[in-house]
Amino acid sequence: MLEEYSATRSAPRAWTLSDFLARQFPKGRIERVLLVNPPDGEADLFRIETARRRRYPNYPPYGLAVLAANLRRKGVAVRIVNLNHLVLKAANRCTDEAAFDFDAVWQRELEAAIADFAPDLVGVTCMFTMTHPSLKRVCEHAAGHDVPVAIGGVHVTNDVDRVLDDIPAAHFAFLREADRAFGLFVDAVAGEIDTDRLGQLVVNDANCGERVRLFGEAQPAAGDLDILPAHDLIAIEELSEVGVIGNFHGFKPRGTRFATSLSNRGCRAQCTFCSVRSFNGKSVRQRSVENVLDELQHLKEVHGVGHITWLDDDLLKDHARAIALFDGMVARGLDLTWDATNGVIAASCTEEVVAAMAASGCIALNIGMESGNPEILKQVKKPGTVNNFLKAAEVLRRFEEIHARVFLMLGFPGETLGQINDTINVARAMDLDWCGITILQPLPNTPIYDSMVAQGLIEPVGSKNTRFNSGGYGKQDQVDMGLRLASQNFEEAFRAIAMDAVPSATELDDIWFFMNYHLNFHRLFGETRPAKIRQQLMNLGALSDVISPEHGFALYFTGFLQHRLGGTIDPAIIERLERRLAGSPYWADRFQAFGLSVDDLKEADFRNKEIPRLLPGALPQDHRQFEDTVLAP
Repeated sequence: MLEEYSATRSAPRAWTLSDFLARQFPKGRIERVLLVNPPDGEADLFRIETARRRRYPNYPPYGLAVLAANLRRKGVAVRIVNLNHLVLKAANRCTDEAAFDFDAVWQRELEAAIADFAPDLVGVTCMFTMTHPSLKRVCEHAAGHDVPVAIGGVHVTNDVDRVLDDIPAAHFAFLREADRAFGLFVDAVAGEIDTDRLGQLVVNDANCGERVRLFGEAQPAAGDLDILPAHDLIAIEELSEVGVIGNFHGFKPRGTRFATSLSNRGCRAQCTFCSVRSFNGKSVRQRSVENVLDELQHLKEVHGVGHITWLDDDLLKDHARAIALFDGMVARGLDLTWDATNGVIAASCTEEVVAAMAASGCIALNIGMESGNPEILKQVKKPGTVNNFLKAAEVLRRFEEIHARVFLMLGFPGETLGQINDTINVARAMDLDWCGITILQPLPNTPIYDSMVAQGLIEPVGSKNTRFNSGGYGKQDQVDMGLRLASQNFEEAFRAIAMDAVPSATELDDIWFFMNYHLNFHRLFGETRPAKIRQQLMNLGALSDVISPEHGFALYFTGFLQHRLGGTIDPAIIERLERRLAGSPYWADRFQAFGLSVDDLKEADFRNKEIPRLLPGALPQDHRQFEDTVLAP
């Protein structure tokens, strides 16, 4: 089905899609495609000192590598230019920081690739809203070389019309997964199929004011997924040298090569704040276990990869398949470690599954809990109950070699402090190794975004006007470095909120800070297991050296855990903490508020550091009545 409509009323009625394609591709075919991964951020946000300590994410452009492999099957020549990586690489090699020119680097690399490769089409991907300004500039720069430009990815799919309104230089927008859609487009340009077979595509002729949306379904089926990505095009050997991949980079020695893999697409969950189902569809489609194992073996033997970060949103969907995959890694002797940064569903963390995970090299994972309040869990359609989370945590605590974290989220519509307190108490009862705490940022093209717009809670500004920063551009850096402070008297402000009140945005910042300290740092006073202490020392080392340099809490608790493990504290840790407190009123205030002192380390005196309850209250007493909301594994 093809729907055609005018963005303006001035366009001639004789406009046709076939004529537009003929104008864009005068050779009548697409022989060469340049795929581009833009820089994650922009020049005004980029800090070269952050790049030099390898703080910025540098994921392989995995989706582009899959797309490239599919295009190669059709005889199309493909090149990938990863501008995000090239900027980080240049920043790490720069000898004159003052002279580093962020925009000049990526523009030079893009121009060189276009001039050398002479593509018939440039395709630019964009996953995150924070990358929108970068996407726009890359598209404009490419279009300036008289080459058609196509865009795609999660961000484009979530808000395609607003994105195209802001980026008229983009001629085509591919929606959702483009594996099949892009191939059909190549065939249509060559005249091998009719244009009415195209799907998941928006054609944008800004000069004529015409925009055509083709609604045909072109999602790849499960049988289409057994393909090895074009890893040779994405410089895997270099990526983890100048940036980070996943959340657990600090758990592997420097020099370990990280890569990513995707064993299935989609997620069984229906979380209202997530856009996975909007992009991947409602089902979970799986690659064959053998095909995934072939990819892992290729990464290990050809590219020297030592660690895998799974990109799956529901890695453990099929328990038997997951166990077969993990057992297959052992049987092939791959000797890889791996993590599940994107998270796993708690109900799937059974003893049998987790045992297979540990045996195959799992060193870390995240569990998506978000809330510990049964009403909020039902409201956001989370596939789990409080009991599921507690049971999963009980299993994971038996496998000390796995560093287990839990995702928490604050600020759901109408969420009261009492409901947040439930989240705090359940997280403490789970007693996992770390909590990743975020404040809700409603994403366009998700049910919660549409609901909040309908209720007048947010303005429908769209993705291009919404900055969801993360990684080196995110809230953790802003808070830890004193760029975004909690209230001066945040303890009093926090405790003054009524339990049935809905916290304001400012109060949520205070709550976030309190939770971050108590759930992640203060709990370490109670940690006695040697294996966990060693994990936490690696975690805190990454925090104080890479993520937030000279992080006060990370330095303090590094000293504490060193003393607990070996009876001594590295004098360099004490010196670093002294300098930090002397030079930062922000950290001096935080230490005073939480009763910490560098003298604790000097005197190795940690008495009276009990772990108080953050707020009064206990686990919800009625959570079992919600047990039937869990999804079957």
